[in-house]
Amino acid sequence: MKSTRNTKQEIVNASLELFASKGYGGTSMNDIISAVGISKGSVYWHFKSKEEIFMQVITESYAEWISLVNSELALIDDPIDKLRKYGELFIATIDMPVWRISPETYWNEFSAENRKILDNCFSQDDIILQGIFQEAIDQNLISGEDPEKLMWIYISSLEGMFEKIILSYKNQDNNHEKLEHYAASGIELFLKTIVR
Repeated sequence: MKSTRNTKQEIVNASLELFASKGYGGTSMNDIISAVGISKGSVYWHFKSKEEIFMQVITESYAEWISLVNSELALIDDPIDKLRKYGELFIATIDMPVWRISPETYWNEFSAENRKILDNCFSQDDIILQGIFQEAIDQNLISGEDPEKLMWIYISSLEGMFEKIILSYKNQDNNHEKLEHYAASGIELFLKTIVR
């Protein structure tokens, strides 16, 4: 009887947890092999390197995030409510393992091809938000004429708040609930400054 085991997906799933807990640099191929419980040859049958595994982990995880965003925003008509919902989702999904590993993508050396893959993943948020800002401008709901600038300010604000919350979790200082409340207030403050 043929095995139904999906070894490639098991490697990706185990690697996601390892990268999230130990970091990309702190995770070795031997860690991945041990976590999945397969031979080194089996891992290398599916992936040429740890970097290739990391790229698969990021692209799959980011696709899940974008799918969540698109499905939630599809239920909303008003662009301002879409912006609010995006911000809420951004903060509410702080426990997604991809967010614990995505900061490492900026500091590790990856091949030019893989850097392009990462840039394509992360630019999806920019495209979604820029489209919403353009929609709000077209409907004369907000002040401002540059959707790219508005997108950059908003996503940078969200990322800054997100980093503070992540640090609170890492430091186990029990401030994360207070900071999540601050983040919700920050989203509302930003929206109030641009809404007509």
